[in-house]
Amino acid sequence: MAFNSLPNQAELLSRIATGDERAFAALFRAYFNQVGEFVQLLTNSTETTQEIVQEVFAKIWVNRESLTHVKRFNAYLFIITRNHTLNHIRELVAERKMRKAYVNEIDAIEAPSVFISSETKDYHQLIENAVQSLPPQQQKVFILRQQGLKNIEISERMNLSIESVKKYQHLAMKSVSEFVRMEVLVAIVLISFFL
Repeated sequence: MAFNSLPNQAELLSRIATGDERAFAALFRAYFNQVGEFVQLLTNSTETTQEIVQEVFAKIWVNRESLTHVKRFNAYLFIITRNHTLNHIRELVAERKMRKAYVNEIDAIEAPSVFISSETKDYHQLIENAVQSLPPQQQKVFILRQQGLKNIEISERMNLSIESVKKYQHLAMKSVSEFVRMEVLVAIVLISFFL
């Protein structure tokens, strides 16, 4: 897809490079719909499109001083837009894989619940007990993930790096799994003791 050129594009880019916000606003208005339509075709999501378009124009503004060296702005804009869109799609795919792994891990925890003794038969209560035993940061991350928040959303909400969120999630899942396994083991031992 090719973006349409502006008649005064070179002058506009030169003004933007010097920090002219009005020139940048004019560029934004001229290309906003074209960029948005392209991203919407690839993502099929209005929310994602808005986010990517903002990122694209933010990058142009942050790197505005280099605009004087850009010979073909339309190609430059296309490449930035394409790269941001593809990166976002990759992040979504990775996020889906993580969610699937998370669901599989939860399912693995649930699998032995048939062995839980009558005192701890309520599986949800068992998970709740496991979550309550977690350190505060792990507990918050675990609960927010259960509510369906993405790592980036948890990161922003808790003022943590995405890597910290991933680490806390991993530790929380490990602790919850271990807690449930121990409860199941105790239940199996008690059941075998009374048989």
